[in-house]
Amino acid sequence: MIAKGGAGTRGSAVRSRSRWHRTRRAVLAFLCTVAAGVLLWFINDLRFDLFTALVIALTVGAVVTLLTWVMAEESPRLKAAYWFATSREESVRPAALDYRMLRLRRDLRDSTERSDRTDEIHPVIRALAAERLLAHHDIDLDSAPEAAAEVMGPRLTAYVSHRPTGTGRRSKRDIDRALDRIEEL
Repeated sequence: MIAKGGAGTRGSAVRSRSRWHRTRRAVLAFLCTVAAGVLLWFINDLRFDLFTALVIALTVGAVVTLLTWVMAEESPRLKAAYWFATSREESVRPAALDYRMLRLRRDLRDSTERSDRTDEIHPVIRALAAERLLAHHDIDLDSAPEAAAEVMGPRLTAYVSHRPTGTGRRSKRDIDRALDRIEEL
């Protein structure tokens, strides 16, 4: 029976105790600020009449009190800031800022969705196929087109060898098939 209600009672006691500490700190900050204001008026550093000096001291006290209150409420949820990046983060450029990826994304979108632009993706796909052939099969696409055609297959060979003319939209399916075949190489 005691264990059943013990955890809830203890949690509310901690909350009320921390609330009491925060209230006590806020009142203490307010009184210290007012006392400092009265002291400054007394030594004639605040060159106003007593009422104006008291209003200024109370206003500053209220600001300091609210500031300490907010700091006490929010400080448990704060995380430490790390101002220096790790060596891995410094060596890798974020993908969102990589101009090549942004340009490829734009060119791919334009070639499949717009019919008023020339095809900028075909040279990129051809270069990818040539690079893959050279890296994995030691075949140069330009100097040995017959050997490259045997490895690439008829669809990829047809796509790579005939650059689209005009400004019509390109088929997403054809581009997907070409890229899938390049990955298989």
